[in-house]
Amino acid sequence: MTKDKASSENLKFSKKDLSKADMKGKNLRFADFKGATLVEANLSEANLTEADFREADLQGADLSNANMQGAFLRDANLRGANLSFVTNLSAVDVESAYIDKETKFPTYIQIRWKTDREYTCKEIVKRDVSGRREKERRFKDKARLWGNRRKSTDRRTEEDRRAAAKKLKEKKAKAKKEKESKKK
Repeated sequence: MTKDKASSENLKFSKKDLSKADMKGKNLRFADFKGATLVEANLSEANLTEADFREADLQGADLSNANMQGAFLRDANLRGANLSFVTNLSAVDVESAYIDKETKFPTYIQIRWKTDREYTCKEIVKRDVSGRREKERRFKDKARLWGNRRKSTDRRTEEDRRAAAKKLKEKKAKAKKEKESKKK
């Protein structure tokens, strides 16, 4: 049995009541909190990589400075939770959970409330001088259209590449037909 698998077997908190539990700075990697009650729990500075919080009640919980890389938050109750300075949290994870206006988010997650229940969630990724995103990551960015960021010369080059690709495809199809006609 691997070390990760052995340690994850000890981290099964599924459907348990852990209200006001103090787990500050703990390594809870691969922990199973599915359906657990973690109301006002302290999970700050914890390693929550790949932790399963599906349908968990984290209302008013402190998750500040926690690593949430790959954490499952579908249908989790994050109303009033403190997610400030959380690392590796994505907008998709936030959209799959329940939040309210009291929920605190890290600076790279932007929430815009339309009504009390409707909101838009967007990740803000730093760009370098050339306008590229950090680490070449691509995100759906509704605020800016892809075409508007390219220079006209880049667009022309792209059209030239498309035309060349089309010609190559036609040439291959013609060669294939000639090869088939020779076989007959």
